[in-house]
Amino acid sequence: MGNGIQTDLGVIQESQKVNMQVQQANTKGLEHKTTRPLFNMFHLHFWMVFCFIPNGWCNSSVSGPHRDPVRWFQAAGDYILGGLFPLYSTDVNWNNETKSESRECERFHLDGFHWLQAMKFAIEEINNSSTLLPGVTLGYTIQDTCLNSLVAIQSAISFLAPKNGNRFELKCDYMDYRTRVLAVLGPSNSELSRVIARLFSFLLIPQISYAASSNLFSDRMSFPSFYRTIPTDEVQAAAIVSIVEMFQWNWMAVIGTDNMYGRRGIEHFTKLASKSGICIAYEELIPLNLPDSEHQRKMVSVIKNIVYSRVNVTAVFADEEYAKTLMTIILEQNVTGKVWIASEAWATSKIVARSPNISSIGTILGVAIKSSYIPGFKYYISTALAHSPLKSQKCRSDHKSLKEEECKEQSVSEGDGLVEDMQRISFNVYSAVYAVAHALHHLLRCDIENCTRNIVYPWQLLKEIPQVNFTLHSTAIFFDKHGNPPTGYDILNWQWKSGNPTPEFRLVGEYRAQRKELLINTSLIKWNTLQNKIPGSNCSTSCGPGQIKLVKGYHSCCYKCADCPAGTFQSNDNQCLPCLKNEWSLSKSVECQKKTIEFLQWTDTLAILLASLTAVGLFIIAAITGIFIINLNTPMVQLAGGTTCLVMLISMAISCCSLYCFMEKPNWLFCTIRQPIFSISLTGCLSPMLVKSFQIVVCTVWLSTSPPSVFANYNISVSAIVMECDEGLMTGFGLLLAYNGLLALACFLCTFMVQSSAKTYNLARHITFAMLIYLMAWVFFIPAYTTAKGKFVSSIQLFACLVSVYGIITAYFLPKCYIILLKPEFNSQSYCQSPINNPPPTTE
Repeated sequence: MGNGIQTDLGVIQESQKVNMQVQQANTKGLEHKTTRPLFNMFHLHFWMVFCFIPNGWCNSSVSGPHRDPVRWFQAAGDYILGGLFPLYSTDVNWNNETKSESRECERFHLDGFHWLQAMKFAIEEINNSSTLLPGVTLGYTIQDTCLNSLVAIQSAISFLAPKNGNRFELKCDYMDYRTRVLAVLGPSNSELSRVIARLFSFLLIPQISYAASSNLFSDRMSFPSFYRTIPTDEVQAAAIVSIVEMFQWNWMAVIGTDNMYGRRGIEHFTKLASKSGICIAYEELIPLNLPDSEHQRKMVSVIKNIVYSRVNVTAVFADEEYAKTLMTIILEQNVTGKVWIASEAWATSKIVARSPNISSIGTILGVAIKSSYIPGFKYYISTALAHSPLKSQKCRSDHKSLKEEECKEQSVSEGDGLVEDMQRISFNVYSAVYAVAHALHHLLRCDIENCTRNIVYPWQLLKEIPQVNFTLHSTAIFFDKHGNPPTGYDILNWQWKSGNPTPEFRLVGEYRAQRKELLINTSLIKWNTLQNKIPGSNCSTSCGPGQIKLVKGYHSCCYKCADCPAGTFQSNDNQCLPCLKNEWSLSKSVECQKKTIEFLQWTDTLAILLASLTAVGLFIIAAITGIFIINLNTPMVQLAGGTTCLVMLISMAISCCSLYCFMEKPNWLFCTIRQPIFSISLTGCLSPMLVKSFQIVVCTVWLSTSPPSVFANYNISVSAIVMECDEGLMTGFGLLLAYNGLLALACFLCTFMVQSSAKTYNLARHITFAMLIYLMAWVFFIPAYTTAKGKFVSSIQLFACLVSVYGIITAYFLPKCYIILLKPEFNSQSYCQSPINNPPPTTE
């Protein structure tokens, strides 16, 4: 499969001379083979051709002896494929003033040579196989583009000539027009593809580019015959944005060359970056048509602006020649320690990688065309390089001390190192050839033995291209509705090993276009930083949980952090939102917590104490009641009030029982009855039955005008909801308490001044002390009740009630029980004489 390679390379060398004389090409007019009027179709054809042919080029080949060697880039076959490859390119040197003549096609382009060989290899492989196109052979016609639009146009026009002619024919109908080639592979970049794609689309000639990534060609109305085996710029931009997001960078720069590749790359990247919250601190296009000295100043300015913007990450969309110059100037400006994200155009460029001391600029991550294995291609390309006179010639010019054999060995060695990286684009070329072959397979109705040898027109083949769907060496090959492949990108990391100035392009991950998924093994990345630490690139440090960003200035990535106050939480849209009424939060919270429900529960320590005291009080009241009933007719009981005491004791018992309504979760029933029961029953201890009837009237008015209700208090605690009984109108509730208080005060005043004989029981004194305790309890209750908050508010009233009950029991009833049980001798009529019945002493 390597036969004829030396001849091909000799022709390449000869074609260099042709390319340098492109501008001297013949400019003869178009010929047409009909004398009939061309009507409007002629004007359309005339415009379509001449709008793409600068300086009036229209011949299918350049006149003169220099163009004749092009025929040696051909191989015969039943169906011919065209190839457009950059076999030569122009050196870019912005550091030195050079004459314009030195910028013509003068440098052998090794990449283009690899890609050309991939096309030849695929065609030879298909022809030598009996499965895909049995009995049919493919041929090729390959032209050099020199990475120059003028040369590319001339090469493309040569493909438009009829199959057996030399000049392009103008016709009204091209349905039966057979061009020299059935399909075209190439060219190698978007700039050249834009120039010639409309020509091929006009004649519906299938064009499959292996390296033109601009999204412009996804427009099927403008480019109906354009397909490609390389992902679009938008996919590349999405991959780079995903890398930036993975490492949490949001402050970066992006630069690119001022051509279609750089402009479109920056456009797609900035659009996606903006949607992802990534701020572009600095954006710049590198002009390509300035004088060398101005280029130098412009590049220095770009690098200084990158440094000034304080970014640590920069994405570069540039071809390898311009990327190399950029890296050189970065090194000259002593910019180190930054992260550079390489676009696919230079992510695997040995030209850039061999820049002296390039490892000092920092870390380089690259988005590269996915690499696929082509069996047998490594040997094929190594053989081609070993027989390359141009490579030997270039080696001897670069290393004058080396002999020819040594140069050949060095060329082969370099080629072996390049094969893996070159197979990225080479596989695109390889798969493009197979895509055409599969379309032909279906069009020619091939079976396992042979294919029909029909005349095939380009438009017929074009109908079959979108239908191809096959697997080539474990890689799926097909095109979507826009003519784009399903492939994504490899993620590379340039890694330098000790003693080797040229980096290894280490595969660390991949971007899957169909799933929009980035997979990176971060442990494989070597960061050129201390302790291999991932560098940061942020205008502001990240805000912590519970903090919001307050933007400073123009960029959303520059901000200060503010804490969300208590009672609010941080939302996903960078706001502090208030919690719901039944929720709470501390300062710097990311969510609100449900408030707990609080009330005086039976299990609370205070509740247990109050319930115990109430139970003890009830027991004492029951005991006193039993004692009084047994001794009802005794003078002491009669002195205390007789049956009226029983009413008082029962009232106190009811009052004590009402205290249990102050415990547990409030409800409508307990909130409604607890205060009336307590007040009315307590009135029974303080007033005779007749006076008590007035208290009932007060309770009825209070309950009818503003009855108590269950109330959930959200304002007492930030973390809890306190369930309370709202006593309704405080005036009515106050009247209930005030009425009993006035009764107690009246009793106190009436008995405070009463004098008693030392030989009789001092009933007035006991009433005085009982009322004094009662009044003191409720005097302290009023300020405590009005200022207290929380679930223990009820407990304040419980304490006041218990103190009142215990005060009456202790001061009024227990002394009488003491006499009845322990001093029965004093339970006599004479000792129990009421002070009211005793006549006042007389004075003589």
